Formats: sequence, structure tokens, C-alpha cells
Amino acid sequence: MTNRRSALVGRRFAKVVLQNEWSRPVRVAVVVAAVAAIAALLGAVLTPTLVVRYPEVRAPQPVAGIKVKYRVDGVTRIFKLQSELVLGPGTLDAEIDPINGTITGDLWLPPSYGYFIAFGFVPNTARADLTPVGKVTGTIKDGQIKAHVDVDIKLSEVAVDRQPLDVGQTCQTVEPASIDLEGEFDLNLMPMKGAPYTIPPFGGCQGRERLDALMTGLISGPGNTIDITLTALPSTP
Repeated sequence: MTNRRSALVGRRFAKVVLQNEWSRPVRVAVVVAAVAAIAALLGAVLTPTLVVRYPEVRAPQPVAGIKVKYRVDGVTRIFKLQSELVLGPGTLDAEIDPINGTITGDLWLPPSYGYFIAFGFVPNTARADLTPVGKVTGTIKDGQIKAHVDVDIKLSEVAVDRQPLDVGQTCQTVEPASIDLEGEFDLNLMPMKGAPYTIPPFGGCQGRERLDALMTGLISGPGNTIDITLTALPSTP
């Protein structure tokens, strides 16, 4: 009986010893890990952080066009009538894009009053309105400017040998005349010469009688010329 109790006490003692021997390294490891964690936390708090700021990169902004108001003066020679029609002074509100080499603008021309001889001996006078259809468009390249504009040509206040000829209120070309101009580019002054252009047939010339054929026969056809000068006007504040 005594031997059995002694063996039991011995086993319990050995168990306690073993537990104490294994728990010591575990406790040490836990303490070491805790100290390391605290040190890392303190280091993160106490160590200054260097922040590098780079300049903000923005997308390139489109360059605004150069806006210029021009005075427009010119003359067109009607081939069939062998007569000149003075144009202007009008205006062109232009926007020039120097990056893309383009020009666009709104053209306005006042009425023109012409004098011509019909059939070689009959004097005639008439008012002609050249009304742009859409904007003037063009390109600028290698110091040269090329521009295009379409215009309706309307006739009114027609007189034959000083006698009024009723052509109605809608006597005009059945489609716009297509005009191309070219010259040396200069922001302040641009004389431009036009390529020969065609005046389309007339329609709507109805007064007391139908006069479409008469107006078309007298005026319409190819071979007409035009010269224009653009002069920059002082900008207003």
C-alpha cells in the first residue's frame, strides 16, 4: 500500500515538473512576441514618414481660336453682262485656329447695285443681294489661305431703260453659287482672288409675267470672277 502511494506521488511530481519545464519557453515566447509587437508599434508611431508629392498632371486644354472681325470689300465681274458688281463693305466674323490651320466665319454683305447693258444697247439697273448659305470655311497652310462660301443671289429693283421691271419678291438662283477664294495669309490684310465660278439659273422671277428664262439667259453661266479683300478691324474692349 505504501509503495503504491509513493509511485502515485512520484508520477504527479513528474507531471508537474514536465508542465513547468514546457510552460517556461512558451511564456518566454509570448513575452518576446508581445515586446516585439509593442516595439514595432512604437517605431511606426515615432518614425517620421516622408511623403513625396508630385505635381498634378492635367490633360492638355484646347487652345481657343483667334477671333477677328474683318471688313470685306470686293468686286465680281459677271461674264455674260461684261459688267462689274461692287461688293461691300461687309463684314466677316472669323475664328482662326492656328493649331489645326482652319478658318471659319459668318459673312455679311450689304445689297449691291449694278448697272449693265443688255443686248448690247439697253441700259439696265438692278439690286443684287448675295446671301451666304452657312459659314465661310477654309484652311491655312504654308502661308496660304483657301476659303469657300456658298451664296444665294437674289435680284430686285430691276429697271430696263429706267422703266421698272417687276421680277417679284423671290427672284433668285435656284441653288447657291459656289465660290472658292485663295490668297496669302496675313492676319491683318488679306487680298484674295477667286476661281471662276458659275451663277446658277434663276427661279421665282414672277411679276406680271414669268421672267425666269430672261434672267437666266442674261446672267447665269460660268466664267464669272471675284476678288475680295479682308481688312482686320480694331477690336473693341
